Parts: sequence; structure tokens; C-alpha cells
Amino acid sequence: MMRFALRTEHRTRAVSLLLLLLAACAAPAPVEPVVDPTPVVVAGRFATLTVTTAGSAPISSRETYLNGTWRLHSADSVLLKEGTLEIRGRGNSTWSMPKKPYRLRLTSATDLLGMPASRHWALLANYADKTLLRTDLVLDLGRRMGWQYVPRSQFVQLRLNGQYDGVYQLTEHIRVETNRVNIPELKVADTSSALVSGGYLLEVDELYGEDFCWNTPRAQLPVCAKSPETLRQPGWGKHQAYITGYVRTLEDALYGPNFTDPAVGYAAYIDVPSAVDYFLLNELIKNVDGNMRRSTFLTKPRGGKLVFGPLWDYDITVGNVNYGGADATSGWQIRGAPWFARLWQDPAFVQRVKLRWQQIRNDGTLSSWRQNTLARWDYMSVEQRRNFERWPILNTWVWPNRVVTGAYDGEMAAMLEWLSLRTSWMDEQLKP
Repeated sequence: MMRFALRTEHRTRAVSLLLLLLAACAAPAPVEPVVDPTPVVVAGRFATLTVTTAGSAPISSRETYLNGTWRLHSADSVLLKEGTLEIRGRGNSTWSMPKKPYRLRLTSATDLLGMPASRHWALLANYADKTLLRTDLVLDLGRRMGWQYVPRSQFVQLRLNGQYDGVYQLTEHIRVETNRVNIPELKVADTSSALVSGGYLLEVDELYGEDFCWNTPRAQLPVCAKSPETLRQPGWGKHQAYITGYVRTLEDALYGPNFTDPAVGYAAYIDVPSAVDYFLLNELIKNVDGNMRRSTFLTKPRGGKLVFGPLWDYDITVGNVNYGGADATSGWQIRGAPWFARLWQDPAFVQRVKLRWQQIRNDGTLSSWRQNTLARWDYMSVEQRRNFERWPILNTWVWPNRVVTGAYDGEMAAMLEWLSLRTSWMDEQLKP
């Protein structure tokens, strides 16, 4: 484990050096700068979300919801929204950490901090990510790359049962809804050949975290149905047969002798542009879970091909992990994964990856993302202090940190340095 020292008073110098480093490995000047999909947030205090469970009962389960109330105040203490809710724990490894993540189910669908109305939300703790920003930044990159749906989120100060509990990321829970994963919500009566083809929300999840999961026949990928949630129940047999059969046919085409043929190979079943973007994004950040193990979402729209996305779960990426080779700025992370190892054997797929990389390097996608990353550093610089007073871990190793810097600015500088080196390595590998 490395230790990366950076005194707070040297932050201005660090930013200047990092800007020079980033510029040195940048692509040629953008031809057409990408329009920022969301306005850069200026420094300032966050809204406060206050949650009180019935009888102030502790939240100790990821399965059982507790009843409670919630109130959302603006940064200047104006009451914005309030209501009742149910709350429980969420997450896998993150649930074992002292600062807990939560799942919220509001009694009534409500819009929150500019995000469209829904009942279903998540509070991400980002305990192992001492920048508090990695998931936010990767989702921002996804928007800039043009992903069809990227979960929206806003940072809040959380008060839970009368106690300040730190900075949390209030985010949309991934689910089939008009303003989220906008595919048809399948009904048990949708059994015709046209209707049964979609929509399905799937997740590659080695923990088998849903009621209906199966292993694909060729690659043995653990795939679970997020929607419909009731796929295992009586009456859904035709839907089970369709989606498992579709993935089986996809793998037969992918691993078959004619897999490069656009008409009968994998391209007849996979939305190739989404696979290319999934590959590049997860390689750039070296997502240790992105090699078709966990937190990989797939959607099957009605009458359409299988699409990679939406994006989710990036707190242990961008140099914040010390295993699986994901700490190194060189080397492939996704290329050898199931499906992608085979895709990489197709020269046409490799060429599409290279062309897409050159596009996002030259059109301003990555350069504008880097600039917004620096802006987010300023955005979090004040709020993080109170968070780390509540959770004093800046000098402590937390699984699976690659570095311990002892300071928030050190964490940000270490992340940006790692990212610039990773970008340079990708440039060398993906030359046209």
C-alpha cells in the first residue's frame, strides 16, 4: 500500500501541476467542444435530508423496511419537501462498513432536487471512496458519452434519527420507469411473440441477488432479472423461456464459427455501440467489477437487441482498489472478460473501439470531463470537512484503498494522477 502525502496548503500548486500533466497527455484541440449536459455546480453548502424512523429505531436490515418520515431542506434551511417513507439498508460489501448505504421508498412519488418524481431512491455512503466523488464522476462521463439513461444524483447532508451522518449521494434507484429505464414494463398477460420480447432489465451478478437468476450456457455468466421482479412466479413461464432463450441464442452466435457476420453473428443480438462504450468506460476507470462479474446492467427493449447499461457502482474504480490488477494504470481490465474476449477477436469490433476512443478524445468529451472533475473538487472541498469529522478515516486504510494520503486534497490529487496515467496508456493501445 502506498502513502501519498499532500498538505492542504499546497493544493493550488497541485492543481496547476495536474492541469499540466493532463494537458500533456491530451488529444489534439477539440474540433467541436461537447456541450456540458449538466451545469457545473459551484461551491456551496448542500441540501439537508432528515430521516427519522418510527421510534428512532436503528436500520439494521437490508431486507426489512422501517417506517419513517423525511424532510428535505435547502442549503439556506428552506423546507423544500417532506413526507413519509420506508427505509432499509442496501449494498453488499458497503453494508458492512460503518457508514451505511440505504434504500428509500417514499409513500408518494416526489421530485427531489431537480430529479423527476419517483418513489424509489438510494443513499450512497461512498465510505471507501475518500474523494466521495467517483460514482458521481463516472456517471457524469456516461452522460457526456451519450448513454441513453444514466442515474441522476445530488449530494446531500444526511441527518438520521437526530444525528448528522455525513455527505451522501442521493441517487435514482435503477428501475423500469418512464424517466429512468424507459422500456415497456412487462405484464404477465404479455405472451404474444411481439410483446414477450421486451422489456427486461437484467444484471450480471455473481451474488445471485434476485429471485430469478441463471447461468448462461457458454460463458457461465450469472444473470439475474431485475424486471420483471416476478419472473419466477407462476404464469411467467413464457417470459422466462424467451429471455433465457434469447441470451442462449446470443451466445451461440457469439461463440459460433460465423460470429463476425453482421447478419447472423453477435451483432444481430447485441447493440454494438453500447458494448463499445461499455468497454471503453470500464477500461478507462479499470472497474474491477466491470469484467462481467457484478453491477453490469443490460436491457432488452421490446423488439430490440440487448443493450449494455445503465451505469452503476463506481466507488472502487479510478485507482481506488488494490486487487485484481485494477490498481495499475497499465494493462487491460475488461478485454479478457466473458463475451469481450470473444468480441476482441473480431477486427471490426476492435476498429470500432479505436475509432470511438479517438472520437471522445478529439471531440472534447474527455477534456470537458476532466475540467468538471476539477470543478467537483472545489464543489466538495467545504462539505467534505464535516463528513470526515463524523468519519475520521483520512489517515486510515479502508478496504480496498490503493493509497492513504491523510488529506482530502491528497485523495483528489492521487485520483487525478492515476487517471492521467491511465489515459496515456489507453492512448498508446488504441491508436488508429
